[in-house]
Amino acid sequence: MGDTSAIERDYQLIVMELQRCRSEMSSLKIATATGDLMRKIIVRGKYSTVTELISLMKQIGEDLCLVFPDEFVIRNMIIGTVKLVREEAEKMMTDSGEFANPYDSLSKLWTSPSTTRTSIDLKKLKSAAIMSINEFIEELESCRESMASQASDHLLACDVVLTHRLSSSPTLQAFFRSAKKVNRRMNRILTVDDGPVVDDIASESVSAVDVMSAMRQTTRVVLSAVAVLPDGSCIAPTGSLTICLAAKRHSVPVLFCASFYKLCPSFIPDVDSAVGLGSPASVLPFSESQCYPTAEVINPFFDFIPSHLVSLYITHTSAVAPSHIYRLIGDYYHPSDADHMKEKPVECVF
Repeated sequence: MGDTSAIERDYQLIVMELQRCRSEMSSLKIATATGDLMRKIIVRGKYSTVTELISLMKQIGEDLCLVFPDEFVIRNMIIGTVKLVREEAEKMMTDSGEFANPYDSLSKLWTSPSTTRTSIDLKKLKSAAIMSINEFIEELESCRESMASQASDHLLACDVVLTHRLSSSPTLQAFFRSAKKVNRRMNRILTVDDGPVVDDIASESVSAVDVMSAMRQTTRVVLSAVAVLPDGSCIAPTGSLTICLAAKRHSVPVLFCASFYKLCPSFIPDVDSAVGLGSPASVLPFSESQCYPTAEVINPFFDFIPSHLVSLYITHTSAVAPSHIYRLIGDYYHPSDADHMKEKPVECVF
């Protein structure tokens, strides 16, 4: 069953697409592309058992993670889709096709599907898994609207809101548009942003060096997370840590918008390497570098935000405290899959 050459083409296509325009792609597009690749593996993959299918998805997923180690969304989507296959296999291994008894012991909830207990029709499994992943991708596309619909629950008309990189975050833009629809007289939005002004969102630009002074008049901070870790800490665009520290100093609540595909099931062993470094030319142009011959310019992509600096995470379902993030993670990932992705790299299957 399956066509290895077709899977290889699909794999190479997504790698080339991400390498060519990853900087212009939103995390939603990257997540959707990864989910589509996993769906194609199920359709075209070569396997004869459920175990082989899961192993194939993990292997190709690990290869993709090695090419883009700093894309947390890719890893999360791979582990999430593998869990969907596990669930469909477990449903088919029961006579009724329903989930296991909710009153069963907790140990049964974490068992891996085994083909020795019940014979599984791979054609039915393929159809069920594809349908499940299709629903998963549809849920991805509705995440942004679901988070935006909660804006009126967290922002008041009298609030002065400080945000970061509004021009490059579709999630934040949708969030503030939704808030403006409910509270047309919503006060001020201060944005620490070097990008172009968003036309339909009235905002005031604030320099990064003026964050501390601007925080004195701020009543809310709303940011967007790149990845959320199990302990409630998160990875956010560079500059977010300064804003969070200033908010902590002035006792201003910090809200992070985070879709479920940004929830990471495992910790990052080396945070410094995970944040990534960009070209120093965007900070100090080469034409001016001769004026600072001994300067070492470091331009990180992301900041690590400890959980004690975060007040709430706004997810697609509700607002969650940092200490309760681990409960959401259990809904989307299987522990054994998360452990596998932390192991040493596997050999390429192509």
